[in-house]
Amino acid sequence: MTFQTNRTALITGASRGLGLALARELAQRGWQLILDARGTTALKKVQKELARQTFVTAISGDVTDPAHRRALAIAARAAGGLDAVVNNASFLGPSPQPELLDYPLDVLEQVYRVNVLAPLALLQAVRSELKPAVRVLNISSDAGVEAYPGWGGYGSSKAALEQLSAVLAAENPAWRVYWIDPGDMQTQMQQEAFPGEDISDRPLPETSVPGLIELLEGDRPSGRYQARALTEPPYEGAVELRVAYTVDNFDQAVEFYQNHLGLPLVDQWLSPEGRGVLLSAGRATLELVDPPQAALIDRIEVGRRVAGPVRLAFEVPDVTAATAALQAGGAKPLNGAVQTPWGDFNQRLQAPDGMQMTLFQVSTQD
Repeated sequence: MTFQTNRTALITGASRGLGLALARELAQRGWQLILDARGTTALKKVQKELARQTFVTAISGDVTDPAHRRALAIAARAAGGLDAVVNNASFLGPSPQPELLDYPLDVLEQVYRVNVLAPLALLQAVRSELKPAVRVLNISSDAGVEAYPGWGGYGSSKAALEQLSAVLAAENPAWRVYWIDPGDMQTQMQQEAFPGEDISDRPLPETSVPGLIELLEGDRPSGRYQARALTEPPYEGAVELRVAYTVDNFDQAVEFYQNHLGLPLVDQWLSPEGRGVLLSAGRATLELVDPPQAALIDRIEVGRRVAGPVRLAFEVPDVTAATAALQAGGAKPLNGAVQTPWGDFNQRLQAPDGMQMTLFQVSTQD
């Protein structure tokens, strides 16, 4: 069997999850692969599967072991050098995740050995085999930039990996160094992070692979990226600006804005939970709600009361794409996107200046 390939990637943690999904895609694209994982049986199974498409070297072992890293370096030399190194292997730590004051320090040391020291040690081991324009992909997490209670161990290790990556990029300008957040995925590690929880709503690892391919084969500068945002459709902008205004004296406000300001009535609703009206303001609308209705909306979109008296709302054609675009600009989601009781798809965010906003995608169903 003959394969035509001139690109070689070393992927750690390649026997399952994101590492396996990426290895499969690269094999289809003709990349030669050097794969690492701790489990010999699972890794050999992957090697047998992918060897039908490309050259595959599979070496089982622990990336924290110097002898194992030397074996990977020897394989890289035999392959003619490396075009890419994907540091994907990670260690979660205890499950469920303990708070920092209760975190066992010996386990924290292990988390740092796997998630921070091993990626650098591997690059040191294979440095003479790295091609001049090598791509280095260090798989990170949103826990590396967000302060999630209970995630201090894993999150701080990923924060350290991100800073290490940034300095590595500054010291090696000829390389492309990427630190990537692949997003939540249906993986064994995700399940271990949330024991007993149904994670079937998380995307499969394959959904993050196109973003990694963009970094491996595209022309992006070194930096931090969110994998799925790299290949989402371009954000086309908001369709409507809606100001949602919570008023204590609902009847007085409706009378003033509708009758004295002259804003025509577009819609209104009344329920045991509260009242609301929608008034047209030409190219925008003014939504007036009483405090019970405002609390209901917060509970639906966020799960708790969070908004002040003014919140912006934007109708968008694609909530997912719009959320990614705003996050890239510094917005922070206050919850995941939700399907509302009235059929819309809503996402609450907080802008960098503190203003809360709702992105809403109107249901196309009758």
